[in-house]
Amino acid sequence: MREELEEKLANEFPFMRRGNSYKEQEKSGEIRDLFGAFGCEVGDGWYEVLRGLCHEVAKAYESAGLPVDIVVDRVKEKFGQLRFHYHRVDYDPGIHAIDSLDGRDLQAKPDRSELHQEVTKIVQKWKISSTTVCESCGAAGVLRRDLRWVQTLCQQCYSPRKQKIDEWRLKKEYNDGQRI
Repeated sequence: MREELEEKLANEFPFMRRGNSYKEQEKSGEIRDLFGAFGCEVGDGWYEVLRGLCHEVAKAYESAGLPVDIVVDRVKEKFGQLRFHYHRVDYDPGIHAIDSLDGRDLQAKPDRSELHQEVTKIVQKWKISSTTVCESCGAAGVLRRDLRWVQTLCQQCYSPRKQKIDEWRLKKEYNDGQRI
């Protein structure tokens, strides 16, 4: 995601502020904060999806009369879906999530408070919602499984990518007009 969109999210939702950059962390000899190092590793088209997720999380905390107590660990795309990994400020489990293709992901859940259960449901809802929004441009999208990796794209963003894949496969299948 473009830096200016990340900055808009951070200005609206303080829990989306990034920590030390990759270069700053690299000086210490290790990368411990993936979100700080790499930011939102999704296309600009999911800006509104991510904004909706953040808005609902902030609203849940506001309704509970509590400050937001989560630290964002990673925001990325995997298997064509938005992945939003986080932990509570006072609880860092080390491994935050294991993503699976079938959608049954394992995520660290530090406690079973109603608020944190609600945040988990919000994140899950927006993960599912992301499969209907083009990650590239934000138009209505479809989960595409016939590219080199699974992506959610609209027809306009999908067509040129599919054409390149088809051309690549054709070149691989035929070498100078002869089937190999």
